[in-house]
Order: sequence, then C-alpha cells, then structure tokens
Amino acid sequence: MLWLAAAVLPSLLGTQPVPEGCVALAAPRVDMKANVARATSSPWVEANAWRFVRAPDKTFCIDAPGKLSALAAAEAFAYGVAAFINASAEGLEPFRAMLTFLRSLPQADLPAMVNIGVVDDGTVQAGELMNLLSRRNLLYRAGRSPDAQLRVNVTRIDAGDPNAQAYQIRQQVGDDNRLLRLYGSEVVAGRLTGGKSGNGVAGGQRVRLHLLNYSQRVVTGLRVRVLGNYPRADVHIYGVPEARLMDFSSNAEATEFTVVNLHEYAVIDLDK
Repeated sequence: MLWLAAAVLPSLLGTQPVPEGCVALAAPRVDMKANVARATSSPWVEANAWRFVRAPDKTFCIDAPGKLSALAAAEAFAYGVAAFINASAEGLEPFRAMLTFLRSLPQADLPAMVNIGVVDDGTVQAGELMNLLSRRNLLYRAGRSPDAQLRVNVTRIDAGDPNAQAYQIRQQVGDDNRLLRLYGSEVVAGRLTGGKSGNGVAGGQRVRLHLLNYSQRVVTGLRVRVLGNYPRADVHIYGVPEARLMDFSSNAEATEFTVVNLHEYAVIDLDK
C-alpha cells in the first residue's frame, strides 16, 4: 500500500546553534503524582501534542535525554511538525532507532480527523483545556473561529475547572460518536488522520492511526475502537517486527482490535 507525500522527519540538534524562532519544549513523559483521594498514584501525561495542534507551523526544539529522545521524535512526527531533538549521549541510539522506524513507514499526508473545534484565544486556560482533551483522546482542532463542519465547537473557555469543561465536551460529543476510543491504558494517546483512498475507488476512505505510549514501559493489551468500517489493516509497531493485531473486527459501525505490545509508538493504516 503506497500512501502519498513525505512526512516531516525530526532531526538531532547536535552542536549546531538553536534555529531562530525555535520553540523550546521539555520531553514528553509520564509524571507519577500522588492521588490524594486514594493511597495510590495516578499517571499524569506530560505531552506536547496540544502545543503542536496550537502552532503546527512552528519549529520546536525538544530537550529529550536518554530514551525520551525516541518518544519525542515519534510525537513530533505523529503531529507533522518540524522538530529538533536535543538528545544526551545515551539518547543518540534510541533516536536513531526511532528515525529508522519512521523512515520505514509508508508515506502519508492526511488531514486530522476530529470531533471538536476549539476556538483558541491563546490563553493559558485554552492551552490547559486542549491538553486535557489530548490526554483523554477527545480529538480536536484549534482555530480562530468555529468550524461549521463539526457538531461540537468550543467557543468559550471556562476560567474555572478545565476538567469539568473537558467532561462536558465529552458529553456533547457522545461516546458513540467519538472517532477514536482507547481502552486499557491511561498513558497512551492517539491521533487520527484520514482522507480519500488512494486505490482509485470512488468514495473510499482510509485512516492512519498514530498511537503514542508516554510511559517508557510496554503497554500490553491496548484495545482500540475507530469509528467506521475499515476491514484492511497495515500494522507498524516500533520494536515489534512483523506486528499483528489481535481480535480484529470490522462492521458498519466501527473497527476494533487489540494491540498486544506497544512500545513508544505505532502507526496503523486502515482502509476499506
């Protein structure tokens, strides 16, 4: 399956000067924070996804030591942004291994598939809300005005509790209408892109699912639900040669499958 147009590959910053205008970011990761309500800990995903959605035309410089260099490269690639990775000596090999994987992927340039439009006023509160939407796999795009093609548009950012507003937005969308749902992990986030099929069939559709595991541990048994009927799957999982999906089903309503082992990143191409 050949998918057209080249993607943006991340680069090592190395010893070269920081490019002018490069936006400095910390590495994506999971921060384990104590949960005051229970004697346990809950993961807090420190992702850069919302920053990429907010400013897709910017160039980003990401400080990602050690194995985080691989995740930082994958996240930037998944969102199609230009990025320079500032890796430590220990991070050079993980970065190069991820770059080899990214280069092996079928080429694709597909628009984001979303349920939600966020009118971004540039405030910290808007950024915090978008961060929560990303972490909860509530797919959105940011813009200056409402998107008439979307059923749900967020035109006012609440100054109070962003968690409450994120929950309200989820209720407005309705779980049955969500383009993407993930089960079995709090540390995996997905991005969905799609467009007309390249196989010449009129009205055909294809989607590319990006899965990012922020935990630095292998996630096992991740269940995925993509809205729509996509009986064909082409699977690419970093660190898992000849990867396959388990318990795959596809009908008029949705396509579901299980990713057995997910390291930092996976790309799953679905087609009719």
